Order: sequence, then C-alpha cells, then structure tokens
Amino acid sequence: MEPQMIWDVPVVDGLDRQRSLVVTVSDGRVAVLPPPGEGFYLPPQSIWQLHEAIRSAALVAAGMAPTEPVRAAHSAVH
Repeated sequence: MEPQMIWDVPVVDGLDRQRSLVVTVSDGRVAVLPPPGEGFYLPPQSIWQLHEAIRSAALVAAGMAPTEPVRAAHSAVH
C-alpha cells in the first residue's frame, strides 16, 4: 500500500473566498475532493495545477511513478 498522496489546487468559491480543491491517491485510487460548499471556480492559473495533480496522482496510483513527499501542495490557499 502506497502512502497517501495529496495535492492542493487553489479555487474560489461562489462568495469569492479562496479555497482548495484536493486531489489524493490512496490504495491505488484517485479522488478529487471539492472544497466545502456547492461549487467553485477554477482561476486560469489553477487549470494546469489541476491537470498536473490528476496526472501525478494517476501515475502514483498505477505504480508508474516514484512516491513523492506525503503532501505535494501546489498552494497554501485555505
């Protein structure tokens, strides 16, 4: 079992508050977890961060990438 991997992607909720979308992989599965609330907006700079987080998580889940630090945060937005 690989260690849990987590990537943070900055997003903005409907009230213009900074939040994080979380991409994680555990037990060979990738999950994309939205911030609390009903929806969010991806700022343009976050699109590639989301793409890279999902790509990296998929490689880790498939056993095709060396494990990285437990938290590969792309942003400290909360």
